[in-house]
Amino acid sequence: MSMTPPAVSNNANLMFITNMGSNSVSVFKEDPASGAISSTGSFPTGEAPEFLASDANGRFLFVANTNSNSVSVFQIDARSSKLSPVAGSPFVTGAQPEGLAVISGASLLFVANQADHSISGFHFDSATGALAPVAGSPFATPAAPFGLAADAQSKFLFATNATANSVSAFSIDTNTGALGAVSGSPFPTGSTPIGLATDPNGQFIYVGDHMSDTITPFNVDSARGSLTPVSPLPAQNLNCSSTCHTNPLRIAVHPVQRFAYVADVGANMLSPFSIADGRFLPVATPVATGEHPFGVALDPAGMFLFVANKVDNTISGYSVDLATGGLQTLPGSPFPTTGQNPVGIVIVHPQ
Repeated sequence: MSMTPPAVSNNANLMFITNMGSNSVSVFKEDPASGAISSTGSFPTGEAPEFLASDANGRFLFVANTNSNSVSVFQIDARSSKLSPVAGSPFVTGAQPEGLAVISGASLLFVANQADHSISGFHFDSATGALAPVAGSPFATPAAPFGLAADAQSKFLFATNATANSVSAFSIDTNTGALGAVSGSPFPTGSTPIGLATDPNGQFIYVGDHMSDTITPFNVDSARGSLTPVSPLPAQNLNCSSTCHTNPLRIAVHPVQRFAYVADVGANMLSPFSIADGRFLPVATPVATGEHPFGVALDPAGMFLFVANKVDNTISGYSVDLATGGLQTLPGSPFPTTGQNPVGIVIVHPQ
């Protein structure tokens, strides 16, 4: 399989993909007009990188190294599309770091440490990208935090507790970086919550209950951060084993909040939804992906969507119908990656 996309424009977006099997990050340019992608290189990380995140200006890339108990931090060169490790990288986290959340306005990074049930907080230097631990970090969570996301106003941080069937909510002190548990937290979910996304207006969060085969929306109290289910919680699935991995894993919400896309990992499908008052409503037939879709991301304008397929080492690409939310497979998709077992994906437009 070959990839021969048209020429990519000079104002390209940059796509970063973690390769869990080859301990690296792949970098691609993405043409914001056509969605065409082209590889610009691969850069080493720690062991088993999975989640990754960027600051709002696309200056720094943060990568959670699951088996190294660390975060790699890179400076992004928009001209060359190269990644350079910042001084001191990688930085030590708790055990088995997974989800990441960046509060760009306060220069804060939070890391979900699944194996020691905590969240690490760091200040990052806005000039160099170097990390320094927040006072009081790490902060305790109920059990196995996995997905991590902040609301649009950077007031609250949310974490899915995969083995406790709940989601935790914290207030964020943007001056110190300290986290405080929201009253009533943790809040019950369906079975094995993993995926987590917030809407651009901060009114809702969306939890992918992997073993309940559902997306559970919650309304966020804008003053207190407490969560209220938009609809009845799904029943706990007590009999599901690893063979049930046809279920939702990762969620991407469109920048204008009208649509959402869910990677159905074992079904090798991507499901499009419209969003109405927090509820997910199917808008089109699910589209085929590569094998075992993991990370899913929209480009900054919401024109194109890409999926990292873990087992067949490919990237699926789609154009987004901005009127209906439907997806059209891009020419040449799925595209080959430059690493093994791609799982995480983020797309930025460097400033």
